[in-house]
Amino acid sequence: MQNSSDKIFIGTMSGTSHDGIDICAMKFSNQISLLKFNSYNYAASLKRDISEVIQHQELSVEKYFELNSKIGFAFSRSIRNFLAQHKINKKNVAAIGLSGQTLFHKPKGKYPFSIQAGDPKIIANECQINVVSDFRNDHIKLGGEGAPLVPEFHQKIFSKKNTSVVVLNIGGISNFTYLDGKDNFYGSDCGPGNALMDIYCQKFLNRPYDKNGAHAKNGEVHTPSLDKMLDHSFFRRRHPKSTGKEIFNIKFIPKILLKKSSNDILATLTELTSVCIAKSLLSLKKKPDQVIVCGGGQKNNFLVSSIEKHIRMPLTSSNKYNFDPQAIEAMAFGWMARQRVLRNPLLVKKNRGLLGTLTKFK
Repeated sequence: MQNSSDKIFIGTMSGTSHDGIDICAMKFSNQISLLKFNSYNYAASLKRDISEVIQHQELSVEKYFELNSKIGFAFSRSIRNFLAQHKINKKNVAAIGLSGQTLFHKPKGKYPFSIQAGDPKIIANECQINVVSDFRNDHIKLGGEGAPLVPEFHQKIFSKKNTSVVVLNIGGISNFTYLDGKDNFYGSDCGPGNALMDIYCQKFLNRPYDKNGAHAKNGEVHTPSLDKMLDHSFFRRRHPKSTGKEIFNIKFIPKILLKKSSNDILATLTELTSVCIAKSLLSLKKKPDQVIVCGGGQKNNFLVSSIEKHIRMPLTSSNKYNFDPQAIEAMAFGWMARQRVLRNPLLVKKNRGLLGTLTKFK
């Protein structure tokens, strides 16, 4: 068998924005190397099915297994297209790290769980490659929240000796990792990232998102609605914490706000994202020396400038470190797949354990 440092690992990611599948190819020798990266859209009908479940939080057993298969086939098609596009021989791939599509996330309560759709057996058999999946539920079993899962990977690629760094990821949900420059790290969700802005644009403006905050920057923040949203109990919880669209969906937007102009609505929703991120970063015991930003939200210049204004320091794109901002979460799942294959435990709070279930193709 090839040495693990010579093998390729595939990382996949479909986040709370559920707009498609990010796929990367990675190698590990003296350093973590991103070889290739691409994004693939979900079919429109599948995206509607996923959105319907996430927004309304209703899922029958039959619908779950149907979606689990549909999403599994969507992942497997995208992975096979990716391998063909980049002329990667499946025999050179050690494993696929499967994020799954989060449909419901409940990390607290008597029986905490996270529902991930995307059948790993379908993907393993269709691609003829071993798959590592279900990281979130293993994280919860070890005392974590099941999200964010990326802090230890952030520590591997962004830590700097004697320099404190925050890695801010703005996807559908926003989260951060704090690296203290002394090999210590922790992470937490902040609250909504693009989720509320995007669902408003999709539902009312027939567009996927507010590009560069074009609408938001021409609107005025409706302060009563902003205050009402910020009064939600999630924002009063201490870090670490996690959340998802079971809270931050179209129903979260106050009805009074939806009567305003689209510019004012998006200005208010953008400010909500900006404020909840700023509150998280300003609550840290020590101000970081640097904030590195990644995820789809870093493309929204208006949002980024608003966060910078609130925290009074600049955000540095992960592009500066030669890591595509959109690729980092997929890379994290590729890295976690390798850790599971090598049986290297990951740190969850003060516990160490293996994350992920290994499914071998038949």
